Amino acid sequence: MIRIIRRPAYPGELRHEVVWPAVLTVGAACAFLWFRTGWRLPDCIFMKWTGLPCLGCGGTRSARCLVALDPGQAFLFHPAFVLTVIGLVLWTAYSAYVWLARDPMRIRLSADDAGRRLLRRALFLALALHWAWQAYYLRGA
Repeated sequence: MIRIIRRPAYPGELRHEVVWPAVLTVGAACAFLWFRTGWRLPDCIFMKWTGLPCLGCGGTRSARCLVALDPGQAFLFHPAFVLTVIGLVLWTAYSAYVWLARDPMRIRLSADDAGRRLLRRALFLALALHWAWQAYYLRGA
C-alpha cells in the first residue's frame, strides 16, 4: 500500500522542503544564464554510437523551450523533464507554505513492500514509455 502521510520531521532528517526548492532555483538560474550565452552542450555519445536517443536526449531543447515560455513544445521534446519541473514547482509552493506557516508536520510518501514493488514497476514502465517516445519523436533530430 502506498500512502501520503503527514508526520513531524525527525531529528537529523534531510530537509526536503529546503533542498528541492534550492535545486529548482539554482538549476533554473544556471539554465537561464547558460541559454543566454548561446553555448551548446556536447552531442550525445549514446545517440552517436547507437543512433537511438538516450533518456536525457531532448532535455536541453525542452529546457530552452521552457525558458522561452513554450511548454507545449518543451513537453514534446522531453515529457519527463517538464513533469519533473512541474513537480519541483509544486513542491516549492508546498515548501513555502510550510516555511511561512511554521508547520511542524511534513508530507512524506509511505509504502510497504508491495507498494515499493509497485512503485519500482511503475517507474520502469514510465522510463520505457519515455524512451519509446524519445525514440519516436527525436528520430533524425
